[in-house]
This record gives sequence, C-alpha cells and structure tokens, in this order.
Amino acid sequence: MGLKEFEFIDKAVNILDDMTPMLIDISSELETYFEKILQEKEQEYISMSSRVKSEASLREKIIRNRYLVKFDEASNMMEFLPDLIGVRIECRFIEEENKVYRALRRYFNKTDDKIYYYNNSNKNIMLKMSEKQPSRQKNGFEIYKIDGIYKILNRTVNFELQIKSLVNVFWGEIEHKVIYKNNTYLLADGFIKEMMKTIKQNLTMIDKQLLSLYKTFHTPHTFNSDISRAEIEKLFAKFVYDIFSQKMMQDIGFIVDFKKPCETIISYALDKIESEDRIAEFLINEFSMLGQIVGKEIDFNSEIEFEREPVFSRKFGERIGTMFRKRLNTEFPWNLFFRILFEIEPCSNTGDFENFIYYIRDTVLGKKSRDIIKEQFGLDEGNKIIDDIYDIIADFFEEVTGIEILYKQNLEKISSATLDSVMYICDNYQNCEEFENDIGEFESVFSEKLRDIIE
Repeated sequence: MGLKEFEFIDKAVNILDDMTPMLIDISSELETYFEKILQEKEQEYISMSSRVKSEASLREKIIRNRYLVKFDEASNMMEFLPDLIGVRIECRFIEEENKVYRALRRYFNKTDDKIYYYNNSNKNIMLKMSEKQPSRQKNGFEIYKIDGIYKILNRTVNFELQIKSLVNVFWGEIEHKVIYKNNTYLLADGFIKEMMKTIKQNLTMIDKQLLSLYKTFHTPHTFNSDISRAEIEKLFAKFVYDIFSQKMMQDIGFIVDFKKPCETIISYALDKIESEDRIAEFLINEFSMLGQIVGKEIDFNSEIEFEREPVFSRKFGERIGTMFRKRLNTEFPWNLFFRILFEIEPCSNTGDFENFIYYIRDTVLGKKSRDIIKEQFGLDEGNKIIDDIYDIIADFFEEVTGIEILYKQNLEKISSATLDSVMYICDNYQNCEEFENDIGEFESVFSEKLRDIIE
C-alpha cells in the first residue's frame, strides 16, 4: 500500500485532469476580459498571458504546503486552491504596475461583501480588492498579486492575477532558478538571501535607468542623441555580459572576457533602428528579450546549427560567410560571439547570420565610399573597382583569425581606412583600366593599412 499523501495527490491530479478543458476556456476568457478593461481605460501594457496549473506544479504544491494535513478530501483542496488559473499582465516599468492596479480598482467598483469586487458588465468575474496591494511575499519583496473568482453555473473557480514589470518578470525567473531548482536548505543560507537581495536591488536600479532612458527618448527634442545612444549601448552591453557570464559559469565553470563582443552586438542592434522615434520601443523589446534568455538553458559546449544554408548575393558575403562558419564551431570566442548574437537577434540563426554578414559588408565599405566611386567612374567600372576593394578586405579577414576583427572599433577603423583609400583612387586614377593596371601596388599599401589596425 502506498503513502497516503501520494493517494491524496493522485486524486487531486485526476480532478485537475477533468477540470483542465474548462479551465483553459476560462483562462482565455479572462485574458480577453482584462485586455478589454485596459484598452477601455487607455492603460498601456506589454502583454497579457494566462496558464492553467500543471500536474507537476500541483504535486509539488501539495507536498510543500502539507495540504494532506489541512484538507480531509482532495476535492475540498481543489476548491480552495487560489491559483488553478494564473493571469499575468506584463507592463514595462515598476511604476506602471501601480497604474495598472489603479485602473482595475476603478473598474471593479461594485461589491456585496466588501471583499470581492465586480463590474456590472460582468458580475461573474470578481477580484479580491479588500487586501492591500502590493502584497508582501515570504522573501520580503512586494508583488501585485490579486485573488479572483470566476462564477460558472453553480460553482466558482479561483484564479490569481499578477501585475509585473519587465524587471520583476526578470527577477521571478532568477528567483525560480536559484531557489526552486536547488535544495531547500539554501533558503536558510544567509549568503543566498543576501545575494538575492542584492540582485533585486540591482534590478530595481536598472528599472529606474530604463525608465529614465525611455522618458528621454519618448520626449521629443530634449536629448543629445549621441550621448543617449552611448548610454544605451553601455547599459545593454552590461546587461548582456552579466546574463551570459552567469550562464557561462554555471555551464562550463569559468568566464572569459567578452565585453567587447557584447558592445559590438548591441551597437549592431541599435544601428538597425531606422529613426530615433523607435529607440524607446527598442529599449522595451530588448529588455524583454533579455528576460526570456534568463530562463533558458544554454549549452556553451555545443555546435551552432543552421536551419538552412546561408545565401549571399555577392562574392564578399560568400567568402567571409564561409570563413565565419568554419570558425564559429571550432573556436570558443567565435562560437560565443555568434551564440550571443543569435540569442539576441529576432530571426532564425540563418537569417541573423545573413543579416550580420550584410552589416559587415556595408560597414567596411560604406555607402558613402561606394557612391563616391560610382560617381567618379560610372556604374559598371565603379562596381568593378568596388569588387576589387572587397576582395582585398576579404583577404584581410581571412588573414586575421581572431574574433577581434569583428569588434566595433576595428570595423569603424576599417571603414575609415577604406574611405581614405577610395579618395586616393579617385584622386590618382582616371578610369578602371588605370586602376586595374596598378592594383598590385594599391593592394600592398591598402593591406598594410588594414594590418596596422589590428596590430
């Protein structure tokens, strides 16, 4: 005969299985309902999500909370559980959590018992607005967590509504990884408690920095764009470094210095923003993405896979694309660079790889340089000279095997050296034929300039 507690759990799981189809329908209706409320109140938020309690979560909760001792029957416990359904409203900043909560307070303005409140538009959905919010958790931190009930026929189903900013979603993922996926004795460990407190304080500071940057870019004509961009690059490069260094230590037991690759990748992401008006949106999307990475398992000792073969329209892209692919699954610094890039960028690995190669191509020989050549020599001859320059740069990329070739400052120096060489070509050659006849000497001088950049 098995343990009584496991018999109790099995009964509860069977009840959950029977209820799940109904719970899924209710959770979807709740999402729609709360979305409608926030839209009516013109309250900004990022996303609305819901989940139905899983079997594994139910089993763990019964044991952790000793429900066998508190309830005679599993059915009674299931009626009591406050979070059979969880609904989460995700907003951008900590200060917006309170704004969302106040919007809901204004909406749920009717009550029969001064505990649960509803709106006349739907008396079957009620929130427990009698308790002070935000509530204080066992760990000492605050959270907007409101109990709710959904009335259906002659019964009620409990749900839990949470309002969380990006930083607090981020924090929840970290706490789950550190606390719930480790032995319980860690909860009493003073060092762990202090570490978690420090992380929470740092995240709160990050929230304030993000809010300040957001307001800066959301208010027209009130900022120096160059300074603000530098602040964003520095801040987000640090975010990326902190997240990946922690995961690297967990996975392979050591950390290499990869601050400059982080700076390059964030600069690349910012370069794709078409106008300053989109920077505020970039801040939110990028931080949301970083929050998702926190909850992912990353294997730093695995090869990077491509969904299909990358395709490039020009010889330069083919050459350096082939070269990068050979290195990224051979040397750790190359693997790490593209692993971070692919995690941060929105496309598939192949799409992100193709886009980055195009970025390299357009950076090392910029549009300004290409336009100068075409204007001086015409379209056909100009394109021949441009191809020759790209060949020399590709030779240089093949010669320099280190990842430092992709660092932001080195790419900028290559672009500057290329522009100088383009001006030299325009000043010293009348046509493409003259240039071709003298290309050996030009290649020697230009290649030496490129080598000086890395040395």
